[in-house]
Amino acid sequence: GPVRNLMKTASTDNNVAISWNPPEPSDGYNSVTYTIRYGVLGTPGEVINTQNTQESINSLEPGIPYYVAVSAGTTGGNGNETEIIVFSKEEAPTIPVNASTIKTAWSGNSLNISWEPLTLHEARGFPVYYIYLNDSSGPVKRGIEPTANTT
Repeated sequence: GPVRNLMKTASTDNNVAISWNPPEPSDGYNSVTYTIRYGVLGTPGEVINTQNTQESINSLEPGIPYYVAVSAGTTGGNGNETEIIVFSKEEAPTIPVNASTIKTAWSGNSLNISWEPLTLHEARGFPVYYIYLNDSSGPVKRGIEPTANTT
């Protein structure tokens, strides 16, 4: 089966530490080898083989999104990969949201706001968008985690 609970446990400017739990035991196989594939999103990447359930991935560039995929293998075969996206160090976005893509529409007493999100390469980290609202008590800052539809 697939590894469980794959996560980034630490990072520096150029390194990421990951860990995971072994797959659920099955068929009595005790010897497990893990294959880690990692690279910049959209590239074939590198491979590391280990018997440990944690690994450090080195020589990464800050602000670049990397995928990390881990699979478990035994003499009985290989399990499915489990994948996450990581950054060694998140940095400020390279560009702002394109103002020409912002759309607004009133629906009763609600204002719907949508925009084209930054790509992970443009965001240089996992983006959080902020909307500033003005009411009678002054400006209010609202953080918005990205969603699939960015509304």
